Amino acid sequence: MSRIHLGRTDGLIGIIGATGLEIGLLKRGMKLIAKGRAGKGHFFRGRLSGKEIVLVESGIGYNRATKSCTHLIERFSPTAIFSFGLAGSVDVSTRTGDILLATHLLRVKDTRTLGVQEIYKLDEEVLFNTSNILDKYNLEFKIGKLLTVPHFVFKLQERRRIGHEVGVKAVDMEGAAIAAQARRHRIPVMALRLISDDMSMGGIDYGMVIGPQGKLTPKGAVRFFLAHGRGLLEVFRFARKARRLGARLSEIGTRIIEEIAPLSTPKMDLQVLKKKIPCSRLHSNRTGELSSRRTLWDHDVNC
Repeated sequence: MSRIHLGRTDGLIGIIGATGLEIGLLKRGMKLIAKGRAGKGHFFRGRLSGKEIVLVESGIGYNRATKSCTHLIERFSPTAIFSFGLAGSVDVSTRTGDILLATHLLRVKDTRTLGVQEIYKLDEEVLFNTSNILDKYNLEFKIGKLLTVPHFVFKLQERRRIGHEVGVKAVDMEGAAIAAQARRHRIPVMALRLISDDMSMGGIDYGMVIGPQGKLTPKGAVRFFLAHGRGLLEVFRFARKARRLGARLSEIGTRIIEEIAPLSTPKMDLQVLKKKIPCSRLHSNRTGELSSRRTLWDHDVNC
């Protein structure tokens, strides 16, 4: 079986997910060597598909992801970081169950003003090779920008506004935090999200029932009932769907890790990326703003 090169992956690989829901099956599939605290989250070191990895469950939110990613980098010095997680769609064409491969990670601190604080442009070579792996397993996917927000976004009007004004396909609460720490240490990042909720879900705030570690809480269930007039059955239906999506996300993550090759694999011609993923898909109408920012790595495909 041929292997597909994915950046500097000849050493230890860091994998970050916010909750056990998103990376739990990866943890079950690995041969565990050690575990412990990582910021406010937890790390699990071991081997998966013959690769040495450190799996980090960071907890939900920008600050938790920052602390956990900092711990991962300072203690284990990974040569690459993979960010796996669930995300909410803010684009009508991006539906529940879709795979989103991020080209840019953006951050806003206030969803009322939508002032973009940070923009991280991910490496096109990593993007290209990850897309090859997804293609190999006939996994359909979308590429686009992912926005990190400070809280769950559930109101349809707010979702539409974010999608229209910022030009992103989905929102999460950790991606830009991971990219920020990786850039400081010049570590390549791949960010892949599975869409857990889309524009058809009627503005229901399922996030209020979830605690910082991604688990359902009794207080949250009470708040959910008071806010929406819906009982626990609705919550459990959403949780069951989220578990199925989390299992699928772990399966996709395992496929990607299986296909990683050491650094000795010949690099592809970056110009091929232009043919595989047209520049119009890699960049928005605000190309000037994005291209003026420093990328995570020095080499770029200039469209």
